[in-house]
Amino acid sequence: AAHIDHPALRLLDVRDGGHFAAGHLPHAVHVDLPALADPAASVPGMLLPPAAFAAQMSRRGVTPDTTVVVYDDNWGLPAARVLWALARYGFTRAALLTGGWDAWQAEGRPIALTPALAAPGAFIARADDTTLADWTWLAAHLDDPDVVIVDTRGVKEYADGHVPGAIHWDWLNAVPVNSWESVRPAAELAADLASAGITPDKEIVTYCRSGVRAAHTYWVLRHLGFPRVRNYDGSWLEWQAVPGLPVER
Repeated sequence: AAHIDHPALRLLDVRDGGHFAAGHLPHAVHVDLPALADPAASVPGMLLPPAAFAAQMSRRGVTPDTTVVVYDDNWGLPAARVLWALARYGFTRAALLTGGWDAWQAEGRPIALTPALAAPGAFIARADDTTLADWTWLAAHLDDPDVVIVDTRGVKEYADGHVPGAIHWDWLNAVPVNSWESVRPAAELAADLASAGITPDKEIVTYCRSGVRAAHTYWVLRHLGFPRVRNYDGSWLEWQAVPGLPVER
């Protein structure tokens, strides 16, 4: 709120388009999450290649000199996907607005009805491969004692089939009960993760069905200071479709 009018701030609203049109944070521009998905990918939802992603961000005025804040109305779930996408292409001047639209509105803060017209910029995509796992990388590290694979889907999804050795940790475990906040207190959350075997001394790979829930857990772990975290973008949709890859039940 204190920086809402700062010219270097870019607010990205990742809610439904109709909800955005009905009211949004001042100066926010809308991001349709499917617009960041590559239509040519082997499975739905995988991230756009660098040039196409850069074009999407440039249209929204995201440049190396801007600071980005992303928000939604779903505990940071789609916002975290955008944050991971930005990190994937080397942009780290970005944060998630915890509480999102719901907390902002409940606190009576100013809203806008007219979409902002961000001045087009020049986003520079520099791929950071340390943020990404693909199926070949994951298959090569299944037996690596330094790598912990985290399945962030629901209990039934996990029981029906998962990557061998994956720890089940539902992404919603990170969200406080009866709150709009996107993450529980850090010490409490770190203890919960450690009890499941998810610790910052390991390299963590998160996955779900299509890489969105996994992106939230990716963001949570980075928020907690975990230094080595990867999101498996293709996630279960890709893993179970590649012939010969093992499945555990």
